[in-house]
Amino acid sequence: MKKRMINHTLFRHCGLDPQSPKQEALSLMLGRWRMCLRHDGIKKVSCLLLLLFSLNGFAQQMDSEYEGNPDKKKNATYFSNGLQSKYREDTEGAIRNFEQALRFMPDDAASMFELSEQYSNAGRIEEAFNMIQKAVKLEPENKWYQIRLGLFYRNLDQYDKFIKLYEDLTKKYPEDPDMLSELIDAYLVTEKYDKAVEKMDLLEQQIGANEFITEQRLNVYKRQGNNKKVIAELEKLIEQYPENVRYYGMLAQVFAETGKDKEALKTYERMKEINPNDPYIHISLLEFYEKGGEMDKAFNELLAVIRNKSLDLTTKANIYDYWMQKNNQSKQINEQVRQCGDAFIETHPDNKLGYLVLGSYYMVNENAQKSKELHQKALAIDSTDFRSWQNLIISESRLNENEAVRDHAVAALKYYPMQPVFYWYAGVANSVLENNDDAITYLEKGRRYTSDKLQMANFDAFLGDIYHQQGEEEKAFDAYDRTLRNDPDNVLVLNNYAYYLAVKGQDLDKALEMSTKAIAAEPDNPTYLDTHAWVLYMKGDYKEAEKHMKKALKLLKEPDATYTKHYEAILNKLGKN
Repeated sequence: MKKRMINHTLFRHCGLDPQSPKQEALSLMLGRWRMCLRHDGIKKVSCLLLLLFSLNGFAQQMDSEYEGNPDKKKNATYFSNGLQSKYREDTEGAIRNFEQALRFMPDDAASMFELSEQYSNAGRIEEAFNMIQKAVKLEPENKWYQIRLGLFYRNLDQYDKFIKLYEDLTKKYPEDPDMLSELIDAYLVTEKYDKAVEKMDLLEQQIGANEFITEQRLNVYKRQGNNKKVIAELEKLIEQYPENVRYYGMLAQVFAETGKDKEALKTYERMKEINPNDPYIHISLLEFYEKGGEMDKAFNELLAVIRNKSLDLTTKANIYDYWMQKNNQSKQINEQVRQCGDAFIETHPDNKLGYLVLGSYYMVNENAQKSKELHQKALAIDSTDFRSWQNLIISESRLNENEAVRDHAVAALKYYPMQPVFYWYAGVANSVLENNDDAITYLEKGRRYTSDKLQMANFDAFLGDIYHQQGEEEKAFDAYDRTLRNDPDNVLVLNNYAYYLAVKGQDLDKALEMSTKAIAAEPDNPTYLDTHAWVLYMKGDYKEAEKHMKKALKLLKEPDATYTKHYEAILNKLGKN
């Protein structure tokens, strides 16, 4: 009888009936395998060898068991070989052997069960499904066969069949909580909520009060919109787990959503009493006050979130961004940025975020000196931060610290060699410092790294002005042409280019077209009127030139020698001087 005292769970993976000779021999072999795995001194590789030897012994035992019945003997041999292939993870070999086992014994449900698994492993799902159906038909009382069939029903979304199967299984095996759990999940998927709750109650009777079951029941009530039962379930969870503030937060949220603001606030206060350092209490209160329109109180909770040392900085930054994006039109937003920046620096003095936030605040509020200092501190913490470099350089530019702008733009290019903004500042600063050769080098490089038309137009316009200063007119005009291809309405370039052509007496029709466009855009700009008058003068249209020159002189706030010289030249041509 000792041979028959086996642990049936060893057969769950293959669905064998422990009463047959084949399974009886296999049970001894699996027993050795299990003992081997428990032995700390033997490695798993050795255990696998022992399993394979045991399978050979199993086949030899079958020789004596089935002597006189050659088909059963061959079936047993192929079944044994199939198990060996299975445990070697040789799927194709296992399939060949189990198929052969069935050839000699077509009603062998155990081989069908194993073959179903191997077909699944090989992706032959339809064949696997058909095979397990045959096994169940042959041995309808074998629960392991039924469990595998249920797996197919579920994976193929045949939930009606799955539910019918598991309703039968839970009746046959009422003490098995796993089967009851499977049935509950199926009821939930198919939205049979009342039945799901009924089985949850039954499961809870079997295994006792369980947090997971209560949460499942809670989710059902939420889906049903039954707020009364949701509240009751949450209060039950709080009674069972009084230290878990998450449930208080969930309860407070339900109270808030159902218009019970007083109850919600009381619940949040209870949360604070239990764990005053929990940052999520402040997050919850932030949402609560925000929904109620109490924005000052909501902002105070935001500051409490930032100052809470228990919460990670990434979460704080995300909440800060959320607040700023949602409230960016608020009149208080500017001051709120300052307070948040101070709070970040106070709580996280070794992180760049607070210095960036506060530095941006001062830059927006035109305190370039403060902005510069704060962004320098941010870079001292993280020298690779793009935003810090950019804002530092902008602040120094506003302070007319051109040498610092140049040096920091060049330094930033070490980290960001393909960012056109730093080439721009390096080029402009060098130009202001009268280092035109260096300015041209940086601007020519920077224009190659931009695909934005307007940005490229800015590079080319500045290059045109520098080349003109250098007396390199051909390069200057080429740069202006590139500018106007990308930005045809750039009035400054239209005016300057037209004037330079007029002075040289070159391409006067083109110059007239550009100056006409410039004064159409800004008809009361005396500089553009002067240019237009001079282009007309160079083309010999002295009357029109006089008309525009008079208007330019009237608009001038102070006398200008160039304007006067142009006007006298026009009058001379008209014989009025």
